[in-house]
Amino acid sequence: MKKCMFFTLCLIVVASTAHAQRFGLGIGVGASGYTSEVDKVFGDARSHIGFLGSGKLLFLVDDWFLIGFNAEGDFHNLKQGSADFAEISTISLIPYVELRGPANAYLFLGVGYNLNSGKFDKPFESPDAGGLVKDLEIDDTIAFKGGAGWDLFIDDNFALNIEVGWKYNKGDAYARVTKDGETKKFRLSESLDASTVTGTLGIRYYFP
Repeated sequence: MKKCMFFTLCLIVVASTAHAQRFGLGIGVGASGYTSEVDKVFGDARSHIGFLGSGKLLFLVDDWFLIGFNAEGDFHNLKQGSADFAEISTISLIPYVELRGPANAYLFLGVGYNLNSGKFDKPFESPDAGGLVKDLEIDDTIAFKGGAGWDLFIDDNFALNIEVGWKYNKGDAYARVTKDGETKKFRLSESLDASTVTGTLGIRYYFP
């Protein structure tokens, strides 16, 4: 009898929360800016605010908890004066959780992986590297991202979304240098801290 009551109670609890369990999709666009002096790794080059785009898979467990997967890319240009110098791109794949509160505001935290890439706009001679610098390589790194956001529901399914966050991205950077017909890998003088502050506006759709 006690076991029957226990299982009945479990079914009641599951049934009472099942209506809140919903899958969803989200997209967002915005901007990202480096939180450290990326410029000092590249001499007199200067970084600028970059473009950020993201896509998300969502599973709303209940009114207070959401599990998601975020795939986002941010893209930055570095300039020397008015001339393009280099490009740095990061694709981040981050599973995360949201702790949701009143009015559909939330805090989020995730851990994942950064796929980093970079390139110089044209080869240049570098006395420090000892030859002609052609290619830029940046290690892939562990990603940590946290922040806050808000869903403003238009109806039962669609929500406008605003989100701000900080993403950790720090790893070694290398240049490929050619001298006397030989190519070698030259480690840049400092590790590249490409951590960013991000902000996005987007839309989410929660399936019925």
